[in-house]
Formats: sequence, structure tokens, C-alpha cells
Amino acid sequence: MPVDLDLMFAERRRLHVYQLPERLTHGYCFGGGHPIAFLNVDWFDFPPAGDRGELVLFIKGKTYYRPDARFLVLADRPELTFVIEREAANAH
Repeated sequence: MPVDLDLMFAERRRLHVYQLPERLTHGYCFGGGHPIAFLNVDWFDFPPAGDRGELVLFIKGKTYYRPDARFLVLADRPELTFVIEREAANAH
């Protein structure tokens, strides 16, 4: 099978995937704020021209993915930064 050199050397973007905590707040933030823990579950390189829908399906296929959790996908490009929301309990 021939190697696609354009794909092999294509520019990639580093993505980080964090599982968000149940609560994003911890009391009032007067006087400097309160830390909250995001669980770093994955990081990988993704081609900038990649499809966001395919990216979501890729993440949902990972062993850490849980449909009852929320995940933050964080990148250095705004179009690749988003939240995967919890799936509805009665969704099929």
C-alpha cells in the first residue's frame, strides 16, 4: 500500500481532551477564585482541515468516554475548541 506523503507531513494541531467536573463552581470567586479540577483524559494531533463531526465520533469511541460526562476539547484554534455535552438519558 503506497504511503500518502501529503497526509503524513500535513500540519497538525495538538488537541487536549478534559473531562469536566460535575460542578464548574466552588463557591463565590471573590478574593482570587477557587481551583477546580479538570481530568486530562487525552491529547493527540489532529489535521486542521479535519471534520469536527468525525473528531467527536473519534472521541466517543475512546475508552475514557462516558455518555453521562461532559468533555472539553481544547486547541489553539477557536474552531477546534468546544464542549461535548452529556447525552440525554432517553436518547437512542
